[in-house]
Amino acid sequence: MAEANAKAKPAVKSTRAGKIEAAAQELETTLSQTPIVLVPFSALEKSPLNVRTIPYPADSVAELADSIAALGLLHNLVVHTLPEGKYGVAAGGRRLAAMTLLAERGDYAVSDTVPVKIVPDALAVAASMTENGQRRDMHPAEQIAGFRTLAAEGKSPAQIGDLLGYSSRHVRRCLKLAGLAPALLDELAQDTLTLEQCQALALEDDPARQVQVWEAAKQYYGGNHASASYLRSQIVSGEILTGSAPFIFVGEAAYAAAGGVIRRDLFSDDDSAFADRLLTEKLILEKLDAEAQRLQKEEGWAWCGSRTEALRHYGEDRKTWLLHMPEPEFSADEEEQIRELDAAIEGCATCDDENELQQKLEDIESAARARALTPEFKAQHGVFVSFEFGDFVVQRGVLRVEEKTKNTSGDAQCPDTEAAANKAGITRIAPPSEKADVFPATLVKAMSSERTLAVQAALAGNAQVSVALLTWNLCHAIFNKSYCKSPNPLKFSLTNSQYTLKNNSLSGENGTALVAMQTRASEIEKTLPEGWKDSFTWLLDWPQEYVLKLLGFCVAFGIDGVQERLYNRTAPSPLEPLEAALDFDLRDWWQPTAEGYFCKLSKDQIGDALAGAGFSGRARDVAKMKKSDAAEAAADTVSATRWVPDWMTRPQPEADVPADNTDTTLTAADHAA
Repeated sequence: MAEANAKAKPAVKSTRAGKIEAAAQELETTLSQTPIVLVPFSALEKSPLNVRTIPYPADSVAELADSIAALGLLHNLVVHTLPEGKYGVAAGGRRLAAMTLLAERGDYAVSDTVPVKIVPDALAVAASMTENGQRRDMHPAEQIAGFRTLAAEGKSPAQIGDLLGYSSRHVRRCLKLAGLAPALLDELAQDTLTLEQCQALALEDDPARQVQVWEAAKQYYGGNHASASYLRSQIVSGEILTGSAPFIFVGEAAYAAAGGVIRRDLFSDDDSAFADRLLTEKLILEKLDAEAQRLQKEEGWAWCGSRTEALRHYGEDRKTWLLHMPEPEFSADEEEQIRELDAAIEGCATCDDENELQQKLEDIESAARARALTPEFKAQHGVFVSFEFGDFVVQRGVLRVEEKTKNTSGDAQCPDTEAAANKAGITRIAPPSEKADVFPATLVKAMSSERTLAVQAALAGNAQVSVALLTWNLCHAIFNKSYCKSPNPLKFSLTNSQYTLKNNSLSGENGTALVAMQTRASEIEKTLPEGWKDSFTWLLDWPQEYVLKLLGFCVAFGIDGVQERLYNRTAPSPLEPLEAALDFDLRDWWQPTAEGYFCKLSKDQIGDALAGAGFSGRARDVAKMKKSDAAEAAADTVSATRWVPDWMTRPQPEADVPADNTDTTLTAADHAA
């Protein structure tokens, strides 16, 4: 039987291993004496002497590529010369593969330079074996610590970059990470904190707050799963981008002069930076105030004012401010030019041609408005500036309105006080009670005619309200001895004003309310007995409910709610109490269209209407359109919302205004009621 030899053979040092060890010794000596040089990335290729023949794992190459993208190439390559100016990478093949992947992604340029040490061909194999047999890739935490050590030695980012072959920006990024709280760097070393999370936390310079944000995020997420974007948002809450319109309006120089500090994100692709929101808003108000005073002085207005939001025609603003800019009055020659330009615009072939003609139209209107701004007008009006939707807004011809006051004796305010108020640019009149004052009188008349027709149609089917209204009028005629009369929609003579209302209204003979009244009249007329015009006695034989229905229908024809304008003041509508009794809603009878409403407004009023309806984004869009296109766009936007002008309805309970939609490509369904 053969005997098994269990004794281990003595180790024999191979000649090949000894040669490799000697080569490694020589390589170490050579590398220590070889300077780092920069060669183009395009000149590098894998060395044929590289002992690594198995392809690198894809995930390993991708991971290294991400590290290089974040921190740069922290270790030089070892190369030897090849023909035609090329260099073979003997040590650093995986790094070369990672850089090639970055170049394919577009994150690395072939013209970029790479730090290398050039060794003789004889040492290339030793370099390859040392790279693959002994080298251990450094952890990001170790890389960061290395940069911090170099900086502590007094080297500047530029010097560190020159030494290791990196850009100054890359060095600054690494040193920014080196400034993280020690506890966070420990977590990075333990892989409980990712490099991307560290980059987000590095936005904060205070190490204590860095830890506070990270601990709060871990508690919120129930672990260390907080995204980098979440961490970044927690750090910059209460701040705005320096590229935003408000900060640009203030200017970096003014912000810095006020003691503002800019927080820069070194790890963002677009070099994002953040500024303090409250300080920026304070500086905006100061700049607006200075601009308002400048315009007041240069243009000669009685007073000036400023705030972040523009003045409105509605809401609380109408109690204090009256936007009183006069309508332009065109000469016959200007009107002819306007007609010619309008015709030319319709036939424009290009947008450039249309814009040029539109500018000429605006120049004519501006000249006409300027003529209306006389010294007398400016002596009673002011200029108001604001910053809204990212634009500097100037509103001229603003009237400050105050209630007339009386002294203790009941007399009117003394002339001296009145004169002082006038000198201050304050006109002491009762605040305008009608929102309709800011719209053309013809439009108000047309809209109030439309509204009257609708109320008539609603009242014609409600005998109870009609009888109550008629009885109330009879009581007035008999018992009310005062000259002070309440607004009364019923004209006692019961003049049929349907023909006039039809001609005044925007919808004309096709209006829903008028058609409803005519249809009902035709049906009722068929029920009247023969000879009904001769005497009223036939009513005594009719059932009482029929008489009430007929009475209610006839009373409706006496409703007159047309609003006229006298001395630049619109008469208040008498329809509101009646509408309340009927639970009347104009939306059931009329909706605005481009031709039937919006084209009657100025572009500013179209924008105000959309903003008031909750479409601020769309309001900004129509400001850039021609008026006809703006009217069409406004009609399309509100078509499904049952929106009607608030100055044509009785006061409604406060409702939530829909939030502005930054997407300006709206459809009607987006805001359907």
